[in-house]
Amino acid sequence: MKARRLTAALLAAALALGAGEAYAAGSAPILLNYKNLGLSEKAKVSAGVTWVPLKALAADMGYSVVWNPSAKMVVLTRPDRQITLMAGSQEAKVNGAAVKLAQPFRNDAGVLSVPLVGGAVLLGGKVWRDPASGNLNILDAPRYVTAAASGTVYWVSQQSGEVYVSSGGEPKLAGKLPVKASSYLHGLEIRRLSGTVNLLTLSDNHYAMFTNFSNVYQAVIQGGVITLQKDYHLSMSAYDLKLAVPSTQTFLRDGESVQYLGKDGAPGKAYDILGLTGSTGQFTVEYAAPDALVVRLVDNAHLYVIDPSTDKAVNLTKELTEPEDWRDWEHSDGWDVYVLQRMLTLKKREGDVLTFTYGSFTNDTVWKVTYKLK
Repeated sequence: MKARRLTAALLAAALALGAGEAYAAGSAPILLNYKNLGLSEKAKVSAGVTWVPLKALAADMGYSVVWNPSAKMVVLTRPDRQITLMAGSQEAKVNGAAVKLAQPFRNDAGVLSVPLVGGAVLLGGKVWRDPASGNLNILDAPRYVTAAASGTVYWVSQQSGEVYVSSGGEPKLAGKLPVKASSYLHGLEIRRLSGTVNLLTLSDNHYAMFTNFSNVYQAVIQGGVITLQKDYHLSMSAYDLKLAVPSTQTFLRDGESVQYLGKDGAPGKAYDILGLTGSTGQFTVEYAAPDALVVRLVDNAHLYVIDPSTDKAVNLTKELTEPEDWRDWEHSDGWDVYVLQRMLTLKKREGDVLTFTYGSFTNDTVWKVTYKLK
């Protein structure tokens, strides 16, 4: 764990704010790094003090939470700070240093709660009230997000990109992701591949000005260390395509290629999507299997299938549409929602036969077509 020297007297003085926080009475939003995560709806006001669920506040600030009911003790952990609290006690330990609390946490009908301001400061945040909007803002510089899988906890700092791992002990640095500065919140997902090998995915998907934006970072972590990583950044027309056929092949991707992974997370073959399709723009992966990789070019919405055994790429939009339809599709605009509503889309796989549908530009005809994998 990173060493952070805390001045106990200074922290205790800040925590004393929790004794008289009458200004956060629930009418104005409570924001974390300027984002409304719903803390206001969970808050309760008692005797002029705003109380919030400890678990919700800690999770939003990137802590793992372990409650020991027999000892009536809760332990909060993230890479830069570990906090121990005892029920009914006005003393906490922060990275081993004793700190006096203005008020102990309490049990509200089975929900452990802390004073909002005192709790936020204890967890490492800075609190200020915006006089113009009335919002209460909690600023937390590292912006950790956390997730757990198979008894192991993972943290990623949305500020630095540092990745930490713990299987019960102190969080250890596993590596670093090239996270771009962003005010948007990232989600963290952990997928077990085998044994001690896991696939970590940090993603931000947001909408602005009729455009869907995605910033995704992937990393294979083995034995607590990043062994392989890729990231990609997409911007495309805000059209919600529901994928009907789930992928059966695990892969990583960046802005140019797709790399298959073995079942143990070992790097497999990488496919140069831009080279194979002759494109210079963005692409999406719509289906991945050991014997087929289906990708779509963003600029024109053309769908391609790549044979992993031969590296042969086939433009399915050209191959499967009627000749009179292809004349329209040949120069289609992948940012036009009218086009996206009619684009060739995978609907089903049976054996080695892929079934697609697409719509004609000239009429309302919906065509069903098939492609047999070689």
